[in-house]
Amino acid sequence: MTTFKRSLLLGCASLAVSAGGAWAQTAPAPETPETQDETAELGEVVVTAERREQTLQNYAGVAQAISGDDLRAVGIDQIEDLQSAIPGLSISNQEGNVQIYIRGVGTANNTELGDPSAATHLNGIYLPRPRGLGGLFFDLARVEVAKGPQGTLRGRNAVAGTLNIIPNMPRLGSYEGFGQGEVGTLDTVGYEGAVNLPIGDDQALRLAVYGVDRGTAYENVGNDQSLDPTGEQQLFSARATYLWQPNDRFRLSLMGDFESERGTGYPATNIRNGLVGGGTPDQLELREVLYRGPQGLVENDNWGLALNASYDFGPAVLEYIASRRSVDYYQVNAASEGVVRPGYGAADVDYDNFGTQYWLTLSESDVHELRLSSSAGSDTVWSTGLFYFKEEQQVGFLSVVDKGQFYSGTEFTFPDVQSDSFAAYFDITWPVTDQLRLKGGFRYTEENKSRRGIGGNWSLGLGSEGFGCCFTTRLGTEGFRPIFTGRSTYAPPTPGNNQQAAQYFLGAFSPGARDTFLQQIAGVADGSRPNGTCVNRPDTQPSYGGQVCPANGQHSFFQISAPGEQVGSYEDSFKDYRVGFEYDLTPDHLFYGTVSTGHKSGGFNDTIVVNGVSTAPTFAPESVTLYEAGVKNTFRPAFGRVDVNANVFHYDYADQVFQTLVSLGTGPGGASAGFSQQNINVAQSTISGFELETRFSLPFGMRLDLIGAYIDARADNGVLTDTRGTDYGDGTPNFNIDIGGNELPNVSKVNLNAHLQQTIDLFGGRADFHLLANYRSSYYLSIYNELPVIQFTARPADAAGQAAYDAFKASMAGATVDPTAPLASPFLRSTDARQGGFWGRQEGYVTVNLGAGWEPSGGRYRIEGYVNNVFDETVVEKQLVSDQVVNVLFLNQPRTAGLRLRANF
Repeated sequence: MTTFKRSLLLGCASLAVSAGGAWAQTAPAPETPETQDETAELGEVVVTAERREQTLQNYAGVAQAISGDDLRAVGIDQIEDLQSAIPGLSISNQEGNVQIYIRGVGTANNTELGDPSAATHLNGIYLPRPRGLGGLFFDLARVEVAKGPQGTLRGRNAVAGTLNIIPNMPRLGSYEGFGQGEVGTLDTVGYEGAVNLPIGDDQALRLAVYGVDRGTAYENVGNDQSLDPTGEQQLFSARATYLWQPNDRFRLSLMGDFESERGTGYPATNIRNGLVGGGTPDQLELREVLYRGPQGLVENDNWGLALNASYDFGPAVLEYIASRRSVDYYQVNAASEGVVRPGYGAADVDYDNFGTQYWLTLSESDVHELRLSSSAGSDTVWSTGLFYFKEEQQVGFLSVVDKGQFYSGTEFTFPDVQSDSFAAYFDITWPVTDQLRLKGGFRYTEENKSRRGIGGNWSLGLGSEGFGCCFTTRLGTEGFRPIFTGRSTYAPPTPGNNQQAAQYFLGAFSPGARDTFLQQIAGVADGSRPNGTCVNRPDTQPSYGGQVCPANGQHSFFQISAPGEQVGSYEDSFKDYRVGFEYDLTPDHLFYGTVSTGHKSGGFNDTIVVNGVSTAPTFAPESVTLYEAGVKNTFRPAFGRVDVNANVFHYDYADQVFQTLVSLGTGPGGASAGFSQQNINVAQSTISGFELETRFSLPFGMRLDLIGAYIDARADNGVLTDTRGTDYGDGTPNFNIDIGGNELPNVSKVNLNAHLQQTIDLFGGRADFHLLANYRSSYYLSIYNELPVIQFTARPADAAGQAAYDAFKASMAGATVDPTAPLASPFLRSTDARQGGFWGRQEGYVTVNLGAGWEPSGGRYRIEGYVNNVFDETVVEKQLVSDQVVNVLFLNQPRTAGLRLRANF
């Protein structure tokens, strides 16, 4: 029996099971507090997954909507924490890039070369760069997550689903607002406020502001205590929304928002040094990190303007949406040497080393949409429209190697990155009878992308007296900052022209206080010293020392190279559709089924030169076909109401993109010319499972929402380079391995969520209590699934052995090996993943959030407290793993607690 058939039978057999639930925006609570003898009233859950307001029970699909009040009650104030409330959702923050997976569909590539697989929206308007989303989490009406491809409804890159952040909108004729202050652990101090201002009878303005200063759970246990650990954050956000509604037909809203973020960067922990020889991260103090080099830094400013105008002509509503979004993001990674462990500590670290990474993203994007849809109350629900998106970016990345010899870093700078997308769509729900409705939708999309810039290695080799090797180069010391954009020219130097290469670097960065790079190459740039200027300081001597400058003050040999031209383009078109039905068994029981598709745009890779041929390989769009069926049930027992919903699903996930390494061959003397990380279409995958959800009333003013999901997500086939064991010294990638049968990363098979809340009379007012519990079973963090790592052995010492070794190695170029099979040659060795430090499986865990609040009669003020992650579970949300990058983990927040005081007016 296939996995899908098993899931289908399990799901259908479980329709009456009270497991699962969506807690959401509900109808306003009655002003009179409920007594302990009454049951908690279930309000209608409101969702806009189909771009119109519906109750959850009338929406033929799977969505969760969490109200702003509920988010605040359980302490969820940043986007990553949503995964504790929505099963099947996985969110991580890697160096400012928010990466969203829904039921295993997602991507780790959110650079200018890729796009997210889950489309993020602010009040229904597409956000192309999911950076700075934490600054949007204030004065919210609700947050909605729709699961499964939404191509015909939400459009661009909604292959996994959509996440829609919906702020409170202005209210006509109402003067109201609130102010809130907060204190909490991690030295947290925050505030939030909003005011709704009526302007006559048909206009209103809502102003909202939010700010927080938050410390970090990370601790710097290195010798350089002047460095603040990563994770410190200062956020300020403001939003202004104007509404004009002169009559029942016309409505216009304008929204402007601004978010500013400062801090020491996003926390991550390098654990490889702590795990070599076996072990798991739970044996280490993952937040005790040895920091060195420059101070971690984030400077992130986002702003947006959005217009939404609609007019109801009677038979149809015409709507126009326009948005401009700007992202100005700069980051300096906090360099670390890993965690503390026996035999590895402060004495083992060179703290005078400023090698690190620098990032820049400047994005200006526009969204325009013209939509014609059926009026409210129409029997036939339909919409059709045109969508246009355009983005212009300037992007920079620089990885600096301080004290380098023949290699000082890697740079990619693109002053001109263009992307645009055009789509036309149509969607309809047509009533065949009073009970049966048929659904259909179609979307045609065209995508175009291009970029031009420079990319490659910074290389500088400097000889000493008697052609000895080699002086090191200081780069990235105090005050260093890459220039990235704003240069007079981006023309790459001619390969082999030392003077042009040296001149290139004069405009590439502002030097640090103790840098020697520019001093060493200055004479080459102006032609006065063809071999540069020899600098002999104690800190430019390699570890073996003993270097002497030649008598003429120039190096005995001089080798320099700079990045080359990077040009890429991509264009494609694709079609998405959905077909389905809705059938009302009774007014309170809905049965539905849908087949829908979604695409995520393809793209191009970095330009690579192999054997003199330059190319920027492209990769095709990912596509998903979803088959789903479900029921929505509302029961009305004597004590209140119970909602029971169930859904079974099966995804065909085609052309899934993973990253692999491409060797650039060898350079002079047989040394490696480096590698390029490329995105390629690798896998065909299958995702099957079911979801069960229930919301029901309980005595004594209690309400319980439950949700449970089973997800089996695995690659059916695919071959991928195993980057964990790459030998970066000789230009040979590691072997390819067959990933067929491996579980997809970041997906738990079993997901359970419960939200219990109670409202009671207390001390002359009203008190409420919240408990949010979330269970996720274990999941892998990479597609490698902790398979053994197969590598070449060390080169034999004798000539005959070396010849045989070289011949075998040449024969294995591009080969695919089975890591679980016996080794085929004495020149191969197998390393258990954990023994080699390549741990990559998060064990199952439970997190619990608690919240409580009290307000007097009339609700003029409110006091509330929360404790998140009560049992202080340490959870790995994201992993970067390779033999070079080692094993870097991005963690959840530890246990935090806070107290808020809120005044309403």
